[in-house]
Amino acid sequence: MGGVTVESLFEELAGTIEQWTVPPSRNLGWTEPLRPWRATIDDALRVLAGDGRLARLDALGHPLVESLVTIATRPLWSFFATPEGRNRALFELVQNLANPGRINQGLKGTCAAACVETYLAVQDPAEYARLVAGLISTSGRATLRSGEELVCDEDILLPSAGERGRNPISRIFQVACMEFAYPDLDYDNILDSHFKGEACVGTGLEMGAFERLLVAVTGKPWKTLSTQHAMMAKALAKLGISTEGVADLARDGLSILEQSTRKGEPVFATIVLPAVTRLQGNAGGEPIQHAAHKILVLSIDGEEGVVHYDDPIDPHERWFEGASVRIEDELGRCSMPIADFERLLGDLSYREDLWDRSLPRPEARVREAQPA
Repeated sequence: MGGVTVESLFEELAGTIEQWTVPPSRNLGWTEPLRPWRATIDDALRVLAGDGRLARLDALGHPLVESLVTIATRPLWSFFATPEGRNRALFELVQNLANPGRINQGLKGTCAAACVETYLAVQDPAEYARLVAGLISTSGRATLRSGEELVCDEDILLPSAGERGRNPISRIFQVACMEFAYPDLDYDNILDSHFKGEACVGTGLEMGAFERLLVAVTGKPWKTLSTQHAMMAKALAKLGISTEGVADLARDGLSILEQSTRKGEPVFATIVLPAVTRLQGNAGGEPIQHAAHKILVLSIDGEEGVVHYDDPIDPHERWFEGASVRIEDELGRCSMPIADFERLLGDLSYREDLWDRSLPRPEARVREAQPA
């Protein structure tokens, strides 16, 4: 597969209609223009070939392009078995790989799973492609780096208001992640909730479930630092016990962010939103209070006093109170003042091997946040 080119990959797609236009997967109002399928996917593939991503290796030592050929030529599960469905699967995956910013959670409570999907598409694209190829194969299964299995749990992929632009590949991947994170529960994507038998036990992923998913998907150790750790450090300090060796979210959070992101490693963060005033999905009614939301922190700019992050909602307007958020593009790139970020921060999940606690903590010029 090492010699596969963009041209030879297209030769594998027997019967593809050159000017077939991919039907829109987004609801009315989405601004992405319709283009011939061949032209759109050709552009994305050339981006992947140009920066070497087609040759990147997955956990089994196979190049990314091999997973694309697998999707193009091997049997797929029924929804994607038709020529149009196969084209749709390949189109969405290649687009997600070439432009991971388009990955989002729709109006579902899958912010954590969407962040993991974006992280994987950026940091380990060949592995992301391999997992997707497994999920949409006839077996509907993919072996994770941990040796455990990710299982496809979606058999209905019709557009709905709740998806709000989340593409079918992201839907499949995120639902499988939601299932995996709680092995004793069943996740229903339509209702966006986990169930134990007939009983609904809530939505989203708690800290332990998220860490289980993250470790299994990446095959790397992660540490989560929360406000509970900060409370523990304060309690120990009151007893006269040194807490220098105990990580403290309030004291060390910015240092962790700066060191990790400078090394090209994003950090997962949970922010606790005082009130959600937009994008409430099926909730409606009064604003949601004290909602937890997972974001992917990309960098911290001490000079400007802001944190840059990817919001899996992909907001087009400010949708929660408590921070002076600036929306940088329509693909979820946002920023907020460091002071606001620290005030909302609930926890951080980071690679402990990338943080050196002996280094001086960043002396960021934190600008006072404007009233939200």
